[in-house]
Formats: sequence, C-alpha cells, structure tokens
Amino acid sequence: MQHSILERLDGGGYQRVELTRAVHRRAEQFLVSLTEIPLRTADALHLALAASGRALSMASFDGRLRRAARAAGLLTYPA
Repeated sequence: MQHSILERLDGGGYQRVELTRAVHRRAEQFLVSLTEIPLRTADALHLALAASGRALSMASFDGRLRRAARAAGLLTYPA
C-alpha cells in the first residue's frame, strides 16, 4: 500500500508539502484565530499543510476539521 501511494506522489497526482517551521507557524495562527472552532494540534497541522500546499479542498470525516477548513476557505468532502 505504501509503495503504491509513493508511486502516485512521484507521478504528479499529488503534491508533497514538507512539515517546516513555516507550516508550524501557520498551524499556530489557525489555533489562535479560529477560536470559535476548538482545533486539536494535529488538526491545525493538517489544515496548515493543506493551506501551505495551496489546496482548494480537503477531505475529512471529522466535523470540527471540516468546519475549520471551510473557515479557512477550503471546500470540504464530504460537505
């Protein structure tokens, strides 16, 4: 399974986003600015990675993360 995922990453279907200091800072900004949605740290990191990769959408079954993603301007799946 992991090999298949890595092949798809290398094939251009997806974009890798490194977990850098800037991404950590962006996650902090989400934690501080989205006060109406109590994000967990891992959720803020996922959201920051999506935003840093200039994603237009995010898929999640976590309602809290979907609300935060929509607040950050991303489309979410499932809606």
